[in-house]
Order: sequence, then C-alpha cells, then structure tokens
Amino acid sequence: MKKKEIRLILITLGIVLILMVGYRLYLEYQTDIQLFLNPRASKEELLAHIRSHGFSASLLLIVLTAVMCAVPGIPTSVIGVIAGLSFGPFIGAGINVLGNALGNISAVFLMHRLKFLDKKTETNHWVQSIRQMKHPKIGVMLGYMIPVIPSSMVNFAADAMKLPLQQIVMSIVIGVIPSSVLYACGGEALFHGYNKTAVTLVASVTVLVGLVVFIYKDRKKKQGKQRQK
Repeated sequence: MKKKEIRLILITLGIVLILMVGYRLYLEYQTDIQLFLNPRASKEELLAHIRSHGFSASLLLIVLTAVMCAVPGIPTSVIGVIAGLSFGPFIGAGINVLGNALGNISAVFLMHRLKFLDKKTETNHWVQSIRQMKHPKIGVMLGYMIPVIPSSMVNFAADAMKLPLQQIVMSIVIGVIPSSVLYACGGEALFHGYNKTAVTLVASVTVLVGLVVFIYKDRKKKQGKQRQK
C-alpha cells in the first residue's frame, strides 16, 4: 500500500472517530447547551450543571483531545477550554495533558511503524530547525510548547532523530503542559465570568506565537544573507 493511501486511511479513520466521540460529547453536554440558550435559565443553574460532569465526560474529553491531536491540522484549544470550564484548572489541565500526550505518542508510534510520511517531509523548515539544534531533544520539547508549530512535524522530527522512547515521552509530556494549563485556566476564567482574563490569556498566546514566528523569519533572513556573502 502506498504512503499516500495509508495517510488517507488514517486521517479518514481519525475524522470518523472525532465525529463519533464528538457526538457522544454533545449528548453529554446537551443539557448545558439548552440551559445556555434558554434566557429563563439562571446563571447559577447553568454553572452548577457544567460542574456536575463526572468520569464519563472527562474520558470523552481525553479521547477526543488525543484523536484531534493525532490528526494533522485540527486544533485542540476549544476542547482544552471546555475541560477547564467543566473540571476547573487543575483537573482540567490534567485532562488536557493526558489527551495531548496520548495523541502525540500515538502519532509517533504510527509514524515509526507504518512510515507513511514522504521523504520530502524531512526538508520541512520546522523539522530542519529542530534537528539542527545543538540539543535536538530540547528542540522537540519546545516544538510541542509552541502552538504555531504543527505537532505532526514535531512528531516526525522526534521519530526521525531516533530518540529513545523514554526521551520522546518525556519531551511530549513536558512540552504539552504549558498550553494545556493555559487552556484549562482560560476555561476556569470563563466559568467565573472573567472574560477579560480569558481574552488576556488568548492574547498572550497570540503574541508569543507572533514573536516566535518573527524571530524565526529574522534568523532565516540573516542565514540567507550570510550564505550570499
């Protein structure tokens, strides 16, 4: 079977799984949505019901986050905020870390076993930047921390460098902690009505991402000029 066909099958299976788990999660939160849309429902009733979700909801959030994280191009930020909104900053962050870590570990495992990415992926600028760092395993960790870098490229870099499994798992877990905590805190801020706090958190991430992109492009320009000389 060709690599392109394997990728297509895996992505299709991932999307189907996302739709199935997403629908089950919708049923879990259906009453919350109805209360939110009902103008007669009190805020206290809505908030109490949001925080009444238990193990089944947390398990669905973990599975959905993991699958969304493993499928390229699908952001998990909304699910991360819902986790914080439903379970608070600490448990919510734990749910986010577990989901993101499982998703990335699964993706690395599939890449290693099935080899479904083309050789041209090795020339991707993010992959090259990570592999050319003095301490590549730290580069992998930072790659997971920065939202603008596609996790699929970081996963490929981790697999291509043939890092030990223990180092890959450690890099993934540590790398996903900052964004996981941030999204959970954003959900907690929304729960308490701190809309400004939530906006500030999102703005901080946006500024950080913009700064990273600017530094990367500036560094690339300097390297280009040095090569011309």
